[in-house]
Amino acid sequence: MFCHWYRHVPLPEPAETWFDDQVAASPQFGLRTVAMDVLRNGGELVVPRQHLTHRLTNLHSSTWAVRWQRHEPWTKNQGYSQVRLQHTNDLLDWDELFGWVVAVIDAGHVPELCVVDDEFDATVYHLQLSNPTGMHRTLQQLSDDEQAIVQRSCKTAKPMTGGYFLLPAEPWPLSAVGVEHFGGRFLREEEHRYLIGSRREAHDDVYDDLSRRGLLLRPGFKYGCKWRVYENAVHVEHAPWLVQRLSHAPATWEEVCLAVRLAEGVNKRWLCAIPHSGLISYLNIHRNA
Repeated sequence: MFCHWYRHVPLPEPAETWFDDQVAASPQFGLRTVAMDVLRNGGELVVPRQHLTHRLTNLHSSTWAVRWQRHEPWTKNQGYSQVRLQHTNDLLDWDELFGWVVAVIDAGHVPELCVVDDEFDATVYHLQLSNPTGMHRTLQQLSDDEQAIVQRSCKTAKPMTGGYFLLPAEPWPLSAVGVEHFGGRFLREEEHRYLIGSRREAHDDVYDDLSRRGLLLRPGFKYGCKWRVYENAVHVEHAPWLVQRLSHAPATWEEVCLAVRLAEGVNKRWLCAIPHSGLISYLNIHRNA
């Protein structure tokens, strides 16, 4: 198809039905053709996985092709990325996607995603595991006296819509938890649960993990996610990350594209928090500039 489009080479005979025959043999033929055209832009080499099994034995079954950068001799190098091909309406299995990303990184490649829409426009994304950390003191770093201040304040906190209001009699030791307001401090329900050690919601494990990393969490309602996450104080810099918990993560690639577009439009990185093996991993999906 590339040669037909750009080099004016006739299609194989019978030319009148050749494309129909290819689509009949594989409904993804149109997606693969468009993806190949986009990924090869600039002289880069893209080879489908089935043609590389004799050279690269560790390719993941969900990988469609391997891409070499233009300066890489493909006979001597293992390639730059493993490419996954998706349509915007494809349903998304986050656990399977996470497993693919880990396998691709372990193989020494960049996980790359080509999403094709109903107009046969393609958008290329890179996927990576992120390790967000911040500079705030954590609950675990407080002294015994400071821990006692937090517990006494939480026990006398007054319930109000969305959380709890407290008037700490002593200086509040956790700058990353709660918001100063109404002459006291307002704690969201998840913050109050975290401080008193009560876990009633499924996403509390993710909140706990992010808090232990020294990060400051604020609601991400305005950005269509659970939290916006700061490594420094709110008044010092903007939040570098938007974090969505797995239970509310996008279900299709179209929804992923919308979430990533919104995040990058406000200069943030969109992360999906994925629990596995007792840990929380953060998967970042960003457009390939």
